[in-house]
Amino acid sequence: MSVTPTAADGDRSAYEPLLRQVAVLYERYEARRKEPFNLFTVLRKASDEEHLHSKFLEALLNRESNLEDFVQKVVAPAVDAERQAAEREEPEPTEQQAEDGEPIRHRDSAAPVAQSSKTTNGAERMLGFSFSIDGARIEREQDHIDLLIRNAKGKAIVIENKIWAGDQQRQLQRYFDTVTRRGLEPTLVYLTLDGHEPSDDSRGTHEVLSLSYGRDLVPWLRRCQERACAEPALRESVAQYIALIRTLCGDSGREFMTELKKFLSEGNNLVLAGRLGRAAADAWLDLLLDYWKRVREEVESEIDVRDQRNLRDWLNRFLFNQGRRKGLSQHHFHYAWGLGDRTHAWLSIEAKRDQGIFYGVICHREKYLEEYERLKSKLSSSGYGEPDPWWPGRKFIYRGSVVRPSEGAISVLRDETKRSDVAQDLIRTWKTLQEP
Repeated sequence: MSVTPTAADGDRSAYEPLLRQVAVLYERYEARRKEPFNLFTVLRKASDEEHLHSKFLEALLNRESNLEDFVQKVVAPAVDAERQAAEREEPEPTEQQAEDGEPIRHRDSAAPVAQSSKTTNGAERMLGFSFSIDGARIEREQDHIDLLIRNAKGKAIVIENKIWAGDQQRQLQRYFDTVTRRGLEPTLVYLTLDGHEPSDDSRGTHEVLSLSYGRDLVPWLRRCQERACAEPALRESVAQYIALIRTLCGDSGREFMTELKKFLSEGNNLVLAGRLGRAAADAWLDLLLDYWKRVREEVESEIDVRDQRNLRDWLNRFLFNQGRRKGLSQHHFHYAWGLGDRTHAWLSIEAKRDQGIFYGVICHREKYLEEYERLKSKLSSSGYGEPDPWWPGRKFIYRGSVVRPSEGAISVLRDETKRSDVAQDLIRTWKTLQEP
């Protein structure tokens, strides 16, 4: 079925048939789709980086054929792509006059290519890669490193595995220093669901390869599955793990997407869909903005703090990655109220791109351990849990992707009663933490 606009772009009659047909496809493929049984999610939380993802990847990498495939077809091409991108960004060679009047060329085409150089921010850049798997072994959670592959020649691949967790201060820099002190030459790999880059603070002065579960790891997992053709238990385990990764990456429902793309390729449907897509993105931003503004208004009507930040600007950066080159956060947005001069903490409501929306107290454990532990104890008695290195306690409003709208997220954001409950809980928490 092709939908052709019959009126001006602003006439909703041109879009209603398209929306109706998409709704039909959604009801057919998505609305009643049941998630298949998955042993991983039965035994562990889907986001458990240490005991689920890193542990299973370690088991696969401990097989020589899988390890060789991972090094040669996942890591090596990524290093090569990094090298090529870096070379394209190199400035053109310049000339200056020496004392004798002859030009000095800063880059001689006949000179050998260096094995490393510096990026514009001073980070070390990898310009080549070789890694023998002879004598290689896998370490997991040694020196807080998720996965480390080391070989007999003193080289190492350091993998920081991130599902929904954020970066810790100087995390990758510390891992580099730790591995170097052990006499190993490290290559840093940052593995996330969407392949985003680590923060500048985490990476320190070293270049890091950013790999994606969906783009880089799933093809490797499928090859691991093929190699396990004679081992049904392992083959099925890899299949279920791939299904879990696809769900986490938002890549489930392939039949729906296939039919939808086929439908949108007809007639002028792509033109209409593009305009609807832009409108949908703006509507999603408005819904998030309305939630934050209403929570802010209710909280600030009760407590003596004010925040003048432009929430729309923050949300634009969060949703659409604006300002990436300026060092702005690419993975989360938060609105925080200060807790006064007596503390190094902030009462905050936050959204993380692939984790969800939650609120609680931010306090850096490594910098302010005594304060962190005091807050953790106090928050625990008020029903806060799920602490991490930055949060002594927090409560989730919604779990899942915040970048793209979903039924669950929309339901939460539109629920005025629950929104007010969040604001009142923040007010109670703020007042409790002001007590000596």
